[in-house]
Amino acid sequence: MCRARGREAESGENQRNTTEDGGGYRQSQGRLTTQLFACLAVSLSNLSAGAVNGWTAAALPSMKEDPAIVLTTADIAWMASIISVGCMLGSIFAGRVMDLIGRRMTLIVLAPFLLVGWLTIALASNTTVILLGRMICGTATAFLYCASPVYCSEVPEARLRGSLGLMPSLFITFGIVLSYMAGAFFSWRVSCHICSIPVILMFIVLWVVPESPYWYLLKGKTRECKASLRWLRGPRYDFSSELEEMEAKITSVGREVEYCELWRPRTRWPFLISLFMATLQQVSGGNILVVFTGLIFISAGVENPRMAVVSTGIIQIIFTFLCLMGADRLGRRPLIIVSTCTIGLANTLLGFYYLMSNVYEIQWPPSVPLVTILTAIAGFCLGCRAMPWLLSTELFNTTIRSTANSASIFYNRLLNVTILQVYPFYEEAFGAHAVFFTFGSLSLLCSVVAYFVVPETKGKTLEQIQEYFESTRSGSRGQPYERVDGN
Repeated sequence: MCRARGREAESGENQRNTTEDGGGYRQSQGRLTTQLFACLAVSLSNLSAGAVNGWTAAALPSMKEDPAIVLTTADIAWMASIISVGCMLGSIFAGRVMDLIGRRMTLIVLAPFLLVGWLTIALASNTTVILLGRMICGTATAFLYCASPVYCSEVPEARLRGSLGLMPSLFITFGIVLSYMAGAFFSWRVSCHICSIPVILMFIVLWVVPESPYWYLLKGKTRECKASLRWLRGPRYDFSSELEEMEAKITSVGREVEYCELWRPRTRWPFLISLFMATLQQVSGGNILVVFTGLIFISAGVENPRMAVVSTGIIQIIFTFLCLMGADRLGRRPLIIVSTCTIGLANTLLGFYYLMSNVYEIQWPPSVPLVTILTAIAGFCLGCRAMPWLLSTELFNTTIRSTANSASIFYNRLLNVTILQVYPFYEEAFGAHAVFFTFGSLSLLCSVVAYFVVPETKGKTLEQIQEYFESTRSGSRGQPYERVDGN
């Protein structure tokens, strides 16, 4: 328990207040601006990752108009999915690298590789070279997806972790929109140069912020940990109790990473929840709508599909920001349930539109698929996209956090590459209506499962979340969830 030393009035951002969370823990509030800046700097890496992920949405229609590039159905599937293959490969090593050189330094080291990937695509003369560049970018994004969410979950105080922990997801959205805009107004080659700009910015800004205090403590560097906390929380912040709690938790779980830890009682249930959240994210169909946006608008008969793609980018920014703002106010679980229900119903309606149009030849107004797709993407961004990344960093103890996050990302990308590969062929064989009926029903099913299995972590410190899973061990339902929810 952390007690404020006094009620001395202080000016500006260094004013210390005393708050009490639902679990009865009292702690002084640190400086907001430095915590925010650190998370913003690291989240720039996800601006690059988002651009990699969303590039095909506008680039594929542009590439089809390029006489020098010939695209088959298999080429289209691989163009979208090969980044996930690279991400799977990178995730095997990402956790170890993060624990070896640090979260921040991992991002710095990966920046040149990501830049090489973008330039390879831009200068490519055929699809093989384009796929090589996409593979390089995908491998680099594994480290970005691992390092930035972990950093942004370890750096903020508990009261800020929901909002700041979701910052990487917001910047993924910004990156996707950047790739949409670049592809809508420029050729696919020029768009590669535009999308490489965030890589350079990321490399420069990351030298300013400190390493995660948790990583320093994991390496036994207490002095550096204190310096990092002082930079992040402010010079007048009393972090002695926070540091003591961090040290006690690391001592109790050990400093050495053991893969068998993933299946021990205290980690097994968080790991299964993390895998479920990855499943929820992928089977919702949101990534299909994001990656194949332009082609879906064309097939649905939407007028001016390029500007429609830009509209989806705006929707993504708005609703990802709402997710970020609501995480610490409404909680993680309500947003997940609302998100999955929304995208499930929208996908089902889109399935009916394709069924009426393609099978029964009953034409609905072209505004119907546009509004439906925008609603589905809004629902996806309200929780399905961001919450799996946040929970995969919140649920684990410090020693295993990097490794568990890497394993979750490997599974996430495995599902992603499978769905992206299957989608074009599944659509050709059974029709677009079957695709979206499938996504819609799976999303609605996941919303029900999420209600029962996903715990609420709003307002809890990382140590409190770990103590909860250690005390429940078997992950039984009922009372344990009430404890985490603070009811």
